[in-house]
Amino acid sequence: MVSRCVILVLVVTLIDCISPITCKNDTWDRFIFTQEWPIAVCEKANETGHKCLIPSQVNSWGIHGLWPTNGHTRGPTECHISKDFNFTMIKPLVEELQIFWPNIYADTNMSSFWKHEWEKHGRCATTLPATANEYLYFKQSLQLMKKFSASTLLKNKGILPSKTAHYRLDQIQFALMQQLGNKTVIVECTKDSATGLYMIFEVEICLDKKFNPINCYAIQDRQDNSDSGHFLRKHKSRCPRGQKAFEYPPIPKH
Repeated sequence: MVSRCVILVLVVTLIDCISPITCKNDTWDRFIFTQEWPIAVCEKANETGHKCLIPSQVNSWGIHGLWPTNGHTRGPTECHISKDFNFTMIKPLVEELQIFWPNIYADTNMSSFWKHEWEKHGRCATTLPATANEYLYFKQSLQLMKKFSASTLLKNKGILPSKTAHYRLDQIQFALMQQLGNKTVIVECTKDSATGLYMIFEVEICLDKKFNPINCYAIQDRQDNSDSGHFLRKHKSRCPRGQKAFEYPPIPKH
């Protein structure tokens, strides 16, 4: 009887391992917790032909995703080691998700964003007990949002959405790093079609498997900005460099 059970487990495992990345599902050592600014998401929506609508309950940064990652790369993704998205599993979380992980593309189903993130990233995280299933994955993401909200972290350092103020990349990075144990972060921008200027789009915070902040990129990949004494990341980003500033436009009041 025992041997039959062992054989059954092996068969199920082999069936699940339908691609190379599936069978290497635990080859990751960190998460990238990514948040997005709703105004910038709308700008992206315009670029891709989607209709954008910021829900009335949304007044701060939103979750983009919690992405298992290996080293300073991206992925794994689309791991077939857990079930497909099941809306029923996260029904108890929907009220919170609509506030902190909203789908701003009005021409798509409310849950389509969550489905995409679960099937691309979440299933790869199920090898960790804290994110072992769909409910736990989304629950953990919401808990991280309460702890690492970009709205709160930036506000703590006097960086607020504004129709007139502009901010430098090193200002944003340094403000976040100061509150994350001096761990490097990633900040991305997108172009504002109305003004021709860039605006803040995403903030990426890297975490170990116990959800403690770690460096998003190696210390040796930091370069000093002599104008400010702060560190910038050596990577291709759409955010303006040096003394050039970008927008952080406020979310319109409903």
